Amino acid sequence: MSSAAPSATRRVTVICRDAEGSAAPRAAHMKAHFAYIESALADYLLAGPLFDASGERIVGSVLVFRTDDVARARAIVEGDPYFKAGVWDSIEYFPFLPAAGEYIGGRIW
Repeated sequence: MSSAAPSATRRVTVICRDAEGSAAPRAAHMKAHFAYIESALADYLLAGPLFDASGERIVGSVLVFRTDDVARARAIVEGDPYFKAGVWDSIEYFPFLPAAGEYIGGRIW
């Protein structure tokens, strides 16, 4: 781990919860979703599925964007084929400050 503190840059974290019965549309639009993510990869710090407590069933997605602008994050999410297909029932946007951990290379203090 670096001895230098990483910069304290805010990001936007998005929690997307799947709609009831979303497994079929999720599967149907997965290729398009992956292609969309790849086309905007520079905007993402990370993205991936959320699983239920068993670790077997996908119940949503977590997206962390390279921006601190919620409107920009919302625009990216609304371009996603999963959004357009109604895979996600609820979407919450959170300004987020990565403050500590291996992912950011240490801590900000």
